[in-house]
Amino acid sequence: MQYIYQGESSMNHQRIHRAVKLVSASTLMLGMLSWGVGLASSASATTATPGVTAKSVTIGATVPLSGIAAGYGEVSAAAAAVFSYVNSKGGINGRKINYLRKDDCYNINALGCTAGTGVTTLSQTQALVTQSHVFADVGSLGTAAQGTVLNYLNQNGVPNLFVNSGSSLWNQPKKYKGLFGFQPSYQAESKVFAYWIKKNEPLAVVGQIGQGDDFGANGLAGLLAAHLPIAKANQLTYDANVTSPTLAAGLIQDISTLKANKVNAVVLDSIPPVTQAILKIAYNLGYSPQWLISSVGADPISVATPLEVGAITLDYFPSTADTANSWNQWVTKVIKRFPAARADFPNYFTGANAGVLDANMLYGASYAVAFCEALKSLGKNVTRAGLLKAMTTVRFATPSQTPLRYSATKHQGLLGGSLAQIIANTNPASNPQYIKLLGNAEYTTGDTSTTPVITAAPIVSPIPGWLS
Repeated sequence: MQYIYQGESSMNHQRIHRAVKLVSASTLMLGMLSWGVGLASSASATTATPGVTAKSVTIGATVPLSGIAAGYGEVSAAAAAVFSYVNSKGGINGRKINYLRKDDCYNINALGCTAGTGVTTLSQTQALVTQSHVFADVGSLGTAAQGTVLNYLNQNGVPNLFVNSGSSLWNQPKKYKGLFGFQPSYQAESKVFAYWIKKNEPLAVVGQIGQGDDFGANGLAGLLAAHLPIAKANQLTYDANVTSPTLAAGLIQDISTLKANKVNAVVLDSIPPVTQAILKIAYNLGYSPQWLISSVGADPISVATPLEVGAITLDYFPSTADTANSWNQWVTKVIKRFPAARADFPNYFTGANAGVLDANMLYGASYAVAFCEALKSLGKNVTRAGLLKAMTTVRFATPSQTPLRYSATKHQGLLGGSLAQIIANTNPASNPQYIKLLGNAEYTTGDTSTTPVITAAPIVSPIPGWLS
């Protein structure tokens, strides 16, 4: 299934480094040449740079639009809304952005996937490159899923920007100079969780349930890097690439283990539907530890259960409850003007959550704004080499509350965020809608045990005038 926003229209369980497929020597040579593109005139750039014409720039992404992680579809939809809004104002330097989203089902062709038999993240990425000739891959999602295409995109010289995942894989500028992450690394996030636990629950017995790939492994590595003691018996994983009954059985066993071991603080590195399942299983087992949930699995509207109230998470955007925030107001305006909004954000227009932004919307809008800023800096001469240079020189202004900065040696993206807590709905029987930030502080750190957690005041970038 392919979703095209043109102009104004609308795991394998193995570690991901094993899943990368080889390409031919000729493809490798093509990729080496592609990184060197840097033509002098805009006319030359138009004819030599894939995806670029005098009036348009075509980009694409592989994202889960069906299957177990379909809830993340809002992320790329919000990015599409931003591009549609920018196009309505004439585009970027006279070029409109064509954003192609292809369903890869989180690279799990099961559990409700409707993309088609045999569809994988790699096959959909290949289609974007060889059939749609995208200028760049922008905002593709998933740790294990995107790990399967790193070499392919690199060898074909396709910039791979703002990967929607906190894996440290995206921060390898020497090996993948066209690869850039967006959110804080899972290690950094877990180090901030460890900071909170040591300060607020110093005697806690800590456990972790993580997705059985680099998502979960990176999260655990951050806890250990912060010297948080976690017994081996309390380091547990789940496999997302199984049937629902098998997944549920595994989660019951894991939660029963933590309960028996008297674990009273549990870190979850899980996607929203699994977070929901864990919370419900724990409730049924009479188990209620302090939950600390990765940002990618904690959005209260996505998790959709009152059992999440009181959980701690990390948030790198303003609280969506802050309707006075200028970025929240701007994203709301953009979403409402998007032609496909009612189809892509049905819960925003009807039902209990009508009119409530969620973290997915802010995430997608943020990286879309960043891409527009990088593209705008190129002027009329749009090349891949120019884009990569812009990524490390532009001072991005996005809704995030920590600066988005890249350099020649750092391609991770954001370095941290605010600690936050899921709060109850004003109607106690309803699902939570909002989080509250715990203090006026941003926590930043790196992946290693030698990098401290630094506390500073949030930094809110003003909306660039050309976006208003």
